Amino acid sequence: MTPDELPPAFRGLRNKLREAAARDIEIEGRVAQRLRRGRWRRWLLVAVAAIVSAGGVAVAQRLLDSEGPDKPGDRIPQKVAPAADPGVIATSAAPDPNGGPPWALRVFTNPAGEECVAVGRLLNGTLGTYEETRRFRKLPADVSGACGPPGGAGLLVAVQHRGHPESRTIVYGLARERWPVQVTIAGQTRTLQPGALGSFVDVRAGNFDMRGATASTTVAGRTVMRSLG
Repeated sequence: MTPDELPPAFRGLRNKLREAAARDIEIEGRVAQRLRRGRWRRWLLVAVAAIVSAGGVAVAQRLLDSEGPDKPGDRIPQKVAPAADPGVIATSAAPDPNGGPPWALRVFTNPAGEECVAVGRLLNGTLGTYEETRRFRKLPADVSGACGPPGGAGLLVAVQHRGHPESRTIVYGLARERWPVQVTIAGQTRTLQPGALGSFVDVRAGNFDMRGATASTTVAGRTVMRSLG
């Protein structure tokens, strides 16, 4: 008996079995494709981590952009980071007491895999410093910064004193849970609301004695305080 000579009931069953087999083949193909894509994505992220550790933030940004918009958490959003320097957190910008370009942070990873932040003046999407001649100089890609374990104790904070063009005391860092940060210097407390990635910058005119200075925030429901002196 040929397939065409089967009773109608058996022919219907045969067709349903063929359709089910075709669906199974299609599903297996999709699963295999996703697995291959997953392996590629993992390889890409490892490569990007290595590039960022070496200071190639802009190169890493381009690689992640080519991966498509479905993984926005893998890179700093465009509205947060200026295109001229993708490692810079634009929303961290804090005004200078005498005006001019604000102060902002660059976030990056060092070769040891630690989370790092560097501070500078933000001009035309680029982070830099002013020399004694008041000439703006872009911060190099391998600039050092304050570093700590990724996600560390929830609060990464550092202090810098700058002398040009005017004397400044800058307290900056990351408060990962984004609770307000209280910075106390010489008995004066400021409350800062962290921006993207928990970034915060406190700029004060003058070169302060940091003995007794502190920074504090809330981490996992408890107050965490750091000495700045």
